[in-house]
Amino acid sequence: MLKNVIPFLKNNIKAFLALLTVLIGLLLFFPQVNYLDYIAQGDHGRDLYAFARAYEGDLPYQDYWWEYGPLTPYYYGAFFKLLGTDLTSILFAELVLILASGLFIYFAVSTFSGPLLAFSGALFFFAYYPFFYFTFNHAAGIAAISYFLFCLLLYFKNPKIRYLYLSLISIFLLCLIKINFGICNLIGLAISVLLIDSLYNRPLDNQKKKFYAISLLAVPLCVFGVYFFLLHNLTLYEINQCLPYLSSDQFCNISVLSALNLIFKKINPAALLNPAILFFSAIIAFSIMQMVPYKRTSEPDRLLKRKNCMTAIILLGFCIINTHEFLFSGVKYRLLWAIPFAVLLMFFFVSTAIKRTSFFISTLLSIGIAFFSILVAIDRSFICHKNKIPENFLSLDRTNIFTINPADWKDTVKNTTSFLKNNLKSNETFFALPYDPLYYYLTGRKSPTRQIIFFEYMNIPAEQEEKIISELEEQKINWVLISSRSNSRENGLGIFGKTHCALIGKYIKDNFKLAAQFGDWKNEPGWASKHGIRILRRK
Repeated sequence: MLKNVIPFLKNNIKAFLALLTVLIGLLLFFPQVNYLDYIAQGDHGRDLYAFARAYEGDLPYQDYWWEYGPLTPYYYGAFFKLLGTDLTSILFAELVLILASGLFIYFAVSTFSGPLLAFSGALFFFAYYPFFYFTFNHAAGIAAISYFLFCLLLYFKNPKIRYLYLSLISIFLLCLIKINFGICNLIGLAISVLLIDSLYNRPLDNQKKKFYAISLLAVPLCVFGVYFFLLHNLTLYEINQCLPYLSSDQFCNISVLSALNLIFKKINPAALLNPAILFFSAIIAFSIMQMVPYKRTSEPDRLLKRKNCMTAIILLGFCIINTHEFLFSGVKYRLLWAIPFAVLLMFFFVSTAIKRTSFFISTLLSIGIAFFSILVAIDRSFICHKNKIPENFLSLDRTNIFTINPADWKDTVKNTTSFLKNNLKSNETFFALPYDPLYYYLTGRKSPTRQIIFFEYMNIPAEQEEKIISELEEQKINWVLISSRSNSRENGLGIFGKTHCALIGKYIKDNFKLAAQFGDWKNEPGWASKHGIRILRRK
């Protein structure tokens, strides 16, 4: 078999470089299968608990609170089924998504450039991969976006209707990962197809009418059907907590102008003189000049320039609409959603700029970008290796990984997990608050309530509090875990029992007493540091 593969790769450079993209990505990211910079008892705990519940057959939203789309708990839960319930299974599942995203970016760039530049584009994407440090969910969204871009650019190159339907499949999946990005990109797809067809004066035939009907009616109805099935048993406030897209649901709200001002404030004038930035700026400027038609431009060249201009406008448009979360919140990491579009736009400019240069110059530039990208990506891998030291190893039944959480955080987690395992009966669970589902995952216990987060910005009404208290009574919950984040000055978190959840706070105070205390209760609690735990037992 190997004898047949090697000649094929020699004769098909595109397939060879695609395989090389995956292999290099594997070398760069595989060290992270047992490494995570920080583990947060809240956000990562939410993910791990959701994946474990999906693995056990529970439904998102109905059986446990979940604020993203319903697809990823099942994706990651499948890896729990295949590889076991250790955190390394989740990190491996994320690795698969990263490699798939890089491969889709490679094929997307190859629709308008040679395979060598596409290879460089994929490596550049790996070097600046949009890691969302607080969740595993969004890696699936980046993969869906990357595939969607590949299909859309295929349609631009070769207007076959099947490419549009493949785009719709990826957008449908994106809606089940992060619904607001799915809807934005669905609208963007419809507008893009309209612009592309108008460029080539293509008629609105029956095939295209069917596509618009499916994209603007059938897909939204299917998405609505999935969400309705999972949400219809919940109250309006519970639905609102799971899909927090109203301004009142956000812990951070600013105007679009304020968000743009944040970007301009972060720009360092000295950094703009960096040779790499100056080089790429010159390439982009030259590429834009190439798109401007002149009086002597022939008709085929005019069409090509219009096509290039349209491609740039479409990619730029997608860049802008995928920053919508940042524009309404000012939260910097939300800009990461635009990275796949920005990488494609940048390499489209590079491809346009070097089209009329010699083979030697274009090859040299592609190799140079690839080499630069590998160096940047290796730097992260080096940091990963550097941090894999014994004191950074978190050895628990379900988390055999390296992490740079402070030593006192690790001690608190270990002591708390050990106490719960040693003191709870096999059929007994506990109630964790305000937002510490990591302990449900580490102990293999199920939350006694579907609600696992109790911060002020969740807007938990008295009716919901009474329901939760009833569930605690019905299940005869004898243990309550309270972390130091219950008393936080951080925006939107509040003071549990005072600024919010007064009924639950009083219920716990009246019925439970202190049984154990671990960690830091002196300093302001952090997201993944300065972690304190109090375990209360029923009186």
